Amino acid sequence: MKKVININFQGRIIPIEESAYDTLQQYIDSLRLYFAHEEGRDEIINDIEGRIAELFAELLQKGNTCITDEAVEGVISSMGRPQDFDAEGINSGEQTASDNTAIPNAEHTSGNRLFRDENNKIIGGVCSGVANYLNIDPLIIRILAAVFIGVTFIPYLILWIAVPSSASKTIGATRKKLYRDPDDKIIAGVCSGLAKYFGINVWIPRVLFILPFISFAFRHWHWGLFDFPSFINISFSPGALVIYIILWIVLPEATTAAEKLELRGEKVDVESIKNTIKSDLEGFKDRAQKMKSDIKSRAEEIGKNVSDKGQEIGKDVGNIARKSGKGLGDVIVLLFKIFAYFIIGVVVFAIVVTLFALGIAFTGLMPIKDYILESGWQNLFAWGTLLFFIWVPVIGIVTYVIRKIANIKGNKNIIRYSFIALWIIGWVCFMGLIVSLRNDFKYRNNPIEQSVNIAQPKNGYLEIVRGSETKFYNNRHWFNLDPFNGVDADSVFVKNVNIRIIQATNDSFYATVVKLANGSSKINANINADAIPFQINQNGSTLQFNNGIAINPNNKFRNQHLIVTIAVPVGKKIKITAKNRYFDGADNVYIGFDDNWNWQWNDDAAYSWNYNTTYLMTKDGLKALDNDDATENDQPNQSQPQPSLKQQQKTNDSLNNSNKKDSGHYHYTPETPQKSKVTATSNDSSDMLQPNVTDLLRTRFAI
Repeated sequence: MKKVININFQGRIIPIEESAYDTLQQYIDSLRLYFAHEEGRDEIINDIEGRIAELFAELLQKGNTCITDEAVEGVISSMGRPQDFDAEGINSGEQTASDNTAIPNAEHTSGNRLFRDENNKIIGGVCSGVANYLNIDPLIIRILAAVFIGVTFIPYLILWIAVPSSASKTIGATRKKLYRDPDDKIIAGVCSGLAKYFGINVWIPRVLFILPFISFAFRHWHWGLFDFPSFINISFSPGALVIYIILWIVLPEATTAAEKLELRGEKVDVESIKNTIKSDLEGFKDRAQKMKSDIKSRAEEIGKNVSDKGQEIGKDVGNIARKSGKGLGDVIVLLFKIFAYFIIGVVVFAIVVTLFALGIAFTGLMPIKDYILESGWQNLFAWGTLLFFIWVPVIGIVTYVIRKIANIKGNKNIIRYSFIALWIIGWVCFMGLIVSLRNDFKYRNNPIEQSVNIAQPKNGYLEIVRGSETKFYNNRHWFNLDPFNGVDADSVFVKNVNIRIIQATNDSFYATVVKLANGSSKINANINADAIPFQINQNGSTLQFNNGIAINPNNKFRNQHLIVTIAVPVGKKIKITAKNRYFDGADNVYIGFDDNWNWQWNDDAAYSWNYNTTYLMTKDGLKALDNDDATENDQPNQSQPQPSLKQQQKTNDSLNNSNKKDSGHYHYTPETPQKSKVTATSNDSSDMLQPNVTDLLRTRFAI
């Protein structure tokens, strides 16, 4: 048996055989003698020792109980001896041979582990590595990855970065690892690191990250409501920004000579470390001390992790030995842990997906902000909410998961506190935006009912056509993202035009319109209501008016509504025509009993209405006569009967009683609109009404 001692080598606690330690000490002394007259000799020796310590740590992490004589000899053969570099010709041959030097008895693994297959790779060796892990043909994995490229692309990149290559199974073998390059960086060294890793010019990844921002500046449709971002091909600037930030956080910086060699895929030995450091010292001598301290701190952290892991394994082995009689209990506990981790993983995944969807939705809605938000603080709060309140948690959770997969532990406190601080800023912006918008919707106008002069149709039949010259009626992008559907030129259209059908008090058709709006004051609310554009055109027995209210950046959206009341005499007919099959307005038609306004805006007062159907007004209410387009009408609940006179009266009575309390719906009670034939604004600024949440949310935008 050989004596084993613990040494502190480059900040790591290394268990090593005493004879192996003597061999290591002789090797280090020979290196000090060889580099005695070299510039930067201390940095060279320190990096070589750091590399040896990393190789020792890899051996211990693979299950070796200590560093043996054979392991030390293998590491020395991999690094190269000083005498190997005395003769250049001999150096070339022996260095090549050392690339494939295996360490006897050094590779001790426990269980099957996933590696990227460097010997059978097409791109990164991920598919062949997964196939080897599952013991199946790599062709199967490659076909599945190609067929489901939309799903497998990002997981492939993550595995490419996080999973070690098969070269790591041989200690000291040449390997390639992705780092950020500090020597040729502009911002964080991500692009230059990618360029060196893939062996391409650095301008290529920089153009790939910058191009989306250039296209964003010159192609306005990147901000279209229906051309949502494609994060796979990075055709949308926030997608490129998110990927860059994640790589910035996840990828470590190549600070040591060994890491710079791994970034380029070059062999890490004594000669290459010496050449790298000498090259760095020519232009960056002042960084030598920083490199030394970083190496030591990293070594200490890895050493502590190895030591803690060893102690943990020892405790687990002891516990298993002591509790061998409790195997069933251990299995139950293990299954419970697996189930708990599965639930936690599902919850975290759901949170990430939800936040990611919110981020995409809010990003796509940013063009609408000019029609709702005032410039200044509201605009600043909106951007702060988008970036810090929504996107920061997404990036933070994704970063945490990737760091866990890649087992990256450096700077975790800095990253954690940075994300927390940014999210706190996001909360401040979010609350500021909500409070500011609440003030803009705080008051309601005094509703005034205006009479609309219409000519009496000769045949006792009135047809209402909703739809007009605006482009949004023919918009093909029917992606319904409530409350917004899109933008037409320089306006956004609000589908808050409601038709109210009642029984006339005489034998003539007549119509009225009421304009409603909110504002930061009663006067401002009245001004917003008066500014609502609305016009009814009549051609014989046909009435036509627009389906939406146009909102422009100068006239902000403040919950503008129009209520058009059509009074139908008993014995006469009415029909509402929807020429556009995709017209969505069934919930904008209300069937009333009389001129009682207490029920308005209460959803219980709305009954089913069939478009393209002729109705006859009777003493008991409307009666459907036909359904011209019954086979083509897409409106819901077409077969429901219209309410009778008694049913409507009963409903109105119950609504009158319920309106004495706050129903939570958007309604104007108890005041009744004043009658007027011209637009009028009341100057009464008293009676501040507390807005309901629905005042801000019950909006319908149509394109």
